[in-house]
Amino acid sequence: MTNKEFIEARVRELGNRQPWNHDFHLPHGIRSRPGNQVSYGKNTVKWSRLKPLFDIIRLEDKTVLDIGCNEGFFSINMAQAGAHVLGVDVDENRIEKACFVQSILAPDTDIRFDLIDIYSEAFKALPRFDLCLCLCFMHRIPDPYRALAANADRSDMIIFEWKALKFGPHDDAFAYFSSKSISPKDFYGTEYWLLSYAAIERIMRRFNFNYFYHIDDSRQNRAILVAGRHCHPLFNQPDIIFQRGRIKSLLSHTKRYLQIVAGIISGRINA
Repeated sequence: MTNKEFIEARVRELGNRQPWNHDFHLPHGIRSRPGNQVSYGKNTVKWSRLKPLFDIIRLEDKTVLDIGCNEGFFSINMAQAGAHVLGVDVDENRIEKACFVQSILAPDTDIRFDLIDIYSEAFKALPRFDLCLCLCFMHRIPDPYRALAANADRSDMIIFEWKALKFGPHDDAFAYFSSKSISPKDFYGTEYWLLSYAAIERIMRRFNFNYFYHIDDSRQNRAILVAGRHCHPLFNQPDIIFQRGRIKSLLSHTKRYLQIVAGIISGRINA
């Protein structure tokens, strides 16, 4: 076990360079991002939602591609469950953090982290995997169609988790472009398109993915979708969907309608 002073200094150094996204519980009681983990966007909460899926899929000896692996939390957990994992990201700071955490928490697991752009020739040259993981990714890319096409070339089963639309129904295939600006401290954390379930499903069907499993709680705005080309026991499980209810759905549509009307009146939106 590496000494406390080294781990504390390294966590601090990497955090000063770029704030930590994942909360790792490291030796000596050290945490990379201490605080309550209650939001569905937090790594430990997200893992608790995903683990039942992995229990059905059975990660042991599976090859897994973790696309947009961030700081490696999910790659490390999957490898500790027996998977052979490649984690890729376009942010060298995140890859450096992932390699550091792996060296502390999972030095003997089969994980490799690499700096690879999903749109690059290097990504196209990767082998096929048993499973692709695509977490917190679809709302952070400017061209989701090309990204989905690239994903579809790498595996016959993909798990998506993303920030879904904050208004409107999921059964309409549409996308909303985020009003958020680019963060100068985290360029690759910029929010672009918020996609509905149906939008991703309709695109994936073009690539012969015809089996789907859904988990969603609209109160949290974080959706999970498993897409597959072939039948799997997972797709026989009932979807887990917490509905907003008719009144909340009506209020959601009304709020959006009033925002558009206000934009037209103020001149920000052309009628």
